[in-house]
Amino acid sequence: MKNPSSTFQENIYNTEAPLKIVEVKDLRVREIMRKLLGKNRCKVLDVGCGDGSLLEPFCRSQECYGVDVSEAQLKKAQKKGIRTYRVDLESGTLPFADDFFDLVICSETIEHLLDPDNLLQEIHRTVRCGGSFILTFPNMNQPLSWLMQVAFDLPPRFSARYKSPHVRDYTLRIMKNVLVNFGFEISNVTGTYLYPYEGKISQWLATSFPRLAEKIIVVSEKHRKTVATQPKNVVWNVLELLEKKTRQTTVTFMSPDATATKALLQGKTNLKTMSQYLA
Repeated sequence: MKNPSSTFQENIYNTEAPLKIVEVKDLRVREIMRKLLGKNRCKVLDVGCGDGSLLEPFCRSQECYGVDVSEAQLKKAQKKGIRTYRVDLESGTLPFADDFFDLVICSETIEHLLDPDNLLQEIHRTVRCGGSFILTFPNMNQPLSWLMQVAFDLPPRFSARYKSPHVRDYTLRIMKNVLVNFGFEISNVTGTYLYPYEGKISQWLATSFPRLAEKIIVVSEKHRKTVATQPKNVVWNVLELLEKKTRQTTVTFMSPDATATKALLQGKTNLKTMSQYLA
């Protein structure tokens, strides 16, 4: 039985996929890839590879693989020299052995998945210990989104609004929490630019303050061989995600977020005084 969510995405990208253009995000990701790969010949996977444009410059020097749900996009990627596989990223298994890849990229794909847990579990399984994972996503918490909501009563830019191909929304804090829960250690975070200005100053601001950027790039590493399976439950209160993170990390340190979140959930403080805990 086909996954309705994956079928929805497949139909979009088989028939209505926008023409791919090279963005600031792509240039930044390629720059990071070059630093991580160095002069070594490595195995690289692009999850949600689309037409393969991101990996195309690396096809001669690296062993490049791509997975996607869209057959039409995979045919384009294959012509660029990428070894392609059709995979339902929400429920399917990546057709690779454990610890197979040196580097995995998932660029603007996770927001298209209703249930991303399966994919993150599979990425953790197939990247080697010490290997890297580059994740990019459109940012809900950018200044334009504030204006859209307050002044025009519109959903945030890139949000999972009506008729959008996006089905999940992420901010940097939530994404960090997700990656830590799946056994990744974050090594670097950067942004693209502050929309709508793509100039050098805007890109510098996005690098310095990535949580305000149009799109965010998170680089992490796998240091644990196995990771606990995440429970298939619904989290009604977003603060519970932060509480979950602090419970898991208090084995090694006590995060100030734990005190703040616990106090807020117990009704002992409010959002105004919560900032005192996080200062």
